Amino acid sequence: MINTDIEKAVIRSQHCQRNFDLGKDIPDEDIRTLVHASSQCPSKQNISFYNINFITNRLVIDEIYKHTEGFIIDGKPEKNTQVLANLLVAYTKNSNSEGWYMKKEMTDETHQTQMRDVHMSTGISSGYLNLTASMLGYSTGCCLCFDEEKVRSILDVDEQVLLLMGIGFKNPNKNRRVHALDDNKIFNSFKKEEISVNFIK
Repeated sequence: MINTDIEKAVIRSQHCQRNFDLGKDIPDEDIRTLVHASSQCPSKQNISFYNINFITNRLVIDEIYKHTEGFIIDGKPEKNTQVLANLLVAYTKNSNSEGWYMKKEMTDETHQTQMRDVHMSTGISSGYLNLTASMLGYSTGCCLCFDEEKVRSILDVDEQVLLLMGIGFKNPNKNRRVHALDDNKIFNSFKKEEISVNFIK
């Protein structure tokens, strides 16, 4: 039974939520679990490649939303309402990490290796965060189309902003693809492509 529950949570976690029920607040206990999942997951040699910002301040979330234009609806760029969630999580690069990169000369090759590991670790963490949120009953949406410089300024951080993820309560009155602020706009959805899986025994 537990395997079925996990598999259902995985499928739910595929679906991007474009509108949220903002009349509710995520309990502190659940936020602690989300922090735990995203900060205690594996990373190469346990290096802290990223920092995580958990944002519930509506003014900050609304300001970030203004700089997420990039998704296309009916041929026109549209802001990503998936960030207008009960909780917005922003990943930023951590250049103060004490990993081995700090002890090496930063050549182009070293920088490429570092950024590969930054993105891989961020992907693992955001995957843990997404699945954990789904298992807790929340809906999510990841956003990469944002003005990085503007979002960095809003967050008041010096480091590169890597990823935004909205987490929250599904809006029971709307299809998940409907624009949060305009019911006449519907975001596209894409069928999950088949992944080739091989068993070598």
